[in-house]
Amino acid sequence: MRQQLSLVMMLALAAAPSAAQSQGQRSPEQAKSMRFAGMDQNRDGVITRQEWRGSAQSFQVHDWNRDGILSGDEVRAGARRPNEPRDPDPFDSDQREYPFTDWTESGFRALDHDRNGRVTRDEWHFDLESFRRADHNRDGWLSRVEFLGGDASADDDRSDRFEFLDTNGDGRVSRAEWHGTTDRFAALDDNRDGVLSRAEVRGGSEPPPDLFTSVDVNRDNVITPDEWHWSLGSFDERDANRDRRLSRGEFGGAALDTRSGAYRQGYDRGLLEGRQAGKEDRQNKVGWDLEGQRELEQADSGYQGNLGPRVEYQSGYREGFRRGYREGFGPDRTDR
Repeated sequence: MRQQLSLVMMLALAAAPSAAQSQGQRSPEQAKSMRFAGMDQNRDGVITRQEWRGSAQSFQVHDWNRDGILSGDEVRAGARRPNEPRDPDPFDSDQREYPFTDWTESGFRALDHDRNGRVTRDEWHFDLESFRRADHNRDGWLSRVEFLGGDASADDDRSDRFEFLDTNGDGRVSRAEWHGTTDRFAALDDNRDGVLSRAEVRGGSEPPPDLFTSVDVNRDNVITPDEWHWSLGSFDERDANRDRRLSRGEFGGAALDTRSGAYRQGYDRGLLEGRQAGKEDRQNKVGWDLEGQRELEQADSGYQGNLGPRVEYQSGYREGFRRGYREGFGPDRTDR
């Protein structure tokens, strides 16, 4: 009787799920195929905001469905963001370095202007960091496979920005702050010092090309809708004479004297502080770091309530700062 009972208990234990499985915990096999597994403190296969080691912006990059947790394909190694239909982003400044997010077949076609099956630096009109991290073999152009992330060496974390990863704000990304693969970290770490500088992640320390010239692919000094990569509403707002062509002046937006007083006050303050920041970065050999400037986050330096609406002041400050940074960083900086 005792032997029969023991046999029944053994069979029941064998058939029962493990304690980890019954509590919803991941198996060792699941852990191997899980991205960010080291952050999953309770080993349930889900990463909450509290478990995430990094900035809120970085978390949002990976929370594809905006449900406040990372789960399913969001943490599965090799998974890609769903190619959901998306509206083009708005365009608000000719001085801004726009991040690129449309890593889809349609996104590739929109950039491949000459239809030769690859995107060159000349066809790229967005932040240089995205290009550098997608150009896995560093030959200066993106193949369709590189662009879509279909090769084994793909950077599976390329949408996470340098400033999002640099959680301690020291201007470097350590291995502990890095969320991608070890191989991609090593590929970017040119000097093999175990940390990534912004120049290493961007692929250089010089300013990006003038945005108008970059977008004007056929170099005819006007930008037409087929060359435009942002919302059509943004295009129409700038097309003052409604001829479906943007001159350099229209591309730059409304004249400063047509803006509100708060905008102009913010612009003037941003211009001065941007020039100083650009000059300091050049002199200190920091390299071009416009979008990483902390001043652009709050953009309210010098603001007082009597100047007008804060949001208009901030908008003017950002525009002035970006323009001033290029001026201060540029070759004519000695007389600034």
